[in-house]
Amino acid sequence: MSERLPVHVDPLILADRGRALSGTVPVSACKRLVHWLDSGEGEFAAELQFGRDENQRRVLTGRVRGRVMLTCQRCLGAYALDLDLPIGVVLVDSEAEAETLPEEVDALVVGNGATMHTVDMIEDDLILALPLIAKCPDASDCAPAVEVFDSERMSGQDAGTQRPFADLDDPGDADNS
Repeated sequence: MSERLPVHVDPLILADRGRALSGTVPVSACKRLVHWLDSGEGEFAAELQFGRDENQRRVLTGRVRGRVMLTCQRCLGAYALDLDLPIGVVLVDSEAEAETLPEEVDALVVGNGATMHTVDMIEDDLILALPLIAKCPDASDCAPAVEVFDSERMSGQDAGTQRPFADLDDPGDADNS
């Protein structure tokens, strides 16, 4: 088992010193992510490299890998989804500094001299990597948990349909007004 990532880091100092961190993060530590999952079991392996890019901006690059358990929205069964996410952000002191970056550059506002929770640095990317609608990868093993209402099939059966309010539209009622 690998070592856990430090809980709090100062990303700007790590970038100035060109440091790398690697370790694991329990899935259960990702409090926002866990709400989307079938289970909070398992862990992510993270490799984070802090440094400077060619423009001398502080950057965080790396990779996060792991497996999460999702609930299929068709069969309501659990299935595993492997995640392998690249990380690449420019570390900035403020929102104003983030707005000066080119549109294609992702910024992470960390504040000057502030420590940051390592899970917070990667959790948004993990949430965004989840499918919009979770479905089993092999549809042949995935049967719907409920019967789907087929309106076209049902419309052919309207010969026996009762219409309790049909008499309200009777033109003969106009004489009684």
